[in-house]
Amino acid sequence: MRGSESRRRVGDGGRRPTALITGASSGFGIEFTRLFGADGWNVVMVARSGAAMETVAQEVEERDGVEVIVLPKDLSKVRAGAEVIASLDQRGVIVDALVNSAGFATYGEFWRDDPGVQAAMLQVNVAALTELSRLVVPGMIERGEGRVLNLGSIASFVPAPMTAAYAATKAYVLSLSLALAQEVKGTGVTVTCLCPGPTETGFQRRADMGDSALIRGRRLPGAREVAEAGYAALKAGKPYLVTGGVSRAYAFGTRFLPRTTIARSAGRAQRRVRG
Repeated sequence: MRGSESRRRVGDGGRRPTALITGASSGFGIEFTRLFGADGWNVVMVARSGAAMETVAQEVEERDGVEVIVLPKDLSKVRAGAEVIASLDQRGVIVDALVNSAGFATYGEFWRDDPGVQAAMLQVNVAALTELSRLVVPGMIERGEGRVLNLGSIASFVPAPMTAAYAATKAYVLSLSLALAQEVKGTGVTVTCLCPGPTETGFQRRADMGDSALIRGRRLPGAREVAEAGYAALKAGKPYLVTGGVSRAYAFGTRFLPRTTIARSAGRAQRRVRG
């Protein structure tokens, strides 16, 4: 039965560490679940779709002998993060690593965005990430160890027309992560922001970005490749990582150009390509 060999503890009694991973029903969330499981961590998977997570949970448990808890939760709802932590507290689960990989984008002119979808995006990308981090970091500091990985983007560095609100959320994620990394320095807790360029995760399909010049006709790196790089950065305690040579060069170059120039460049890169 899934989870039948769970509950080994390190420290007092041999508790196995636990990673809480959001956005765990697809893309990076699935790959992080597999990576933590392969390293002997128990995992808590959080996403809207419980059915999508169950298959991966069974795979990881059977392969790695760890426990995987599936918690269906819509993080676009206010206080959903607090409800996740309350559920784990009731189960006696301690979060040793938090991976905030839940997030989505909208594509098109800002003023044409559906207000409800836009509000949900802000809730998932910003509010839920902030809430979960605020709830788990104090316990990590008290225990003297812990890891947080927040999913940023190359858009963290760029005001990006056609994904204006999304890019703003990712700028927030990078800023919060770097500031928090400094605040917790010396406590045994590290904070890492993973900033990938376009990646094949299903993210672009959800955002309906198929006709974006940034995506169209390009062969994108896979989620596994990027997740492995992010996982290594997490274990090394790096403050942030930009993946992909072109993305790294672009992020570095933004330091030297006027922000209006950067915005124009991003707008050209994300224009709609017809035909």
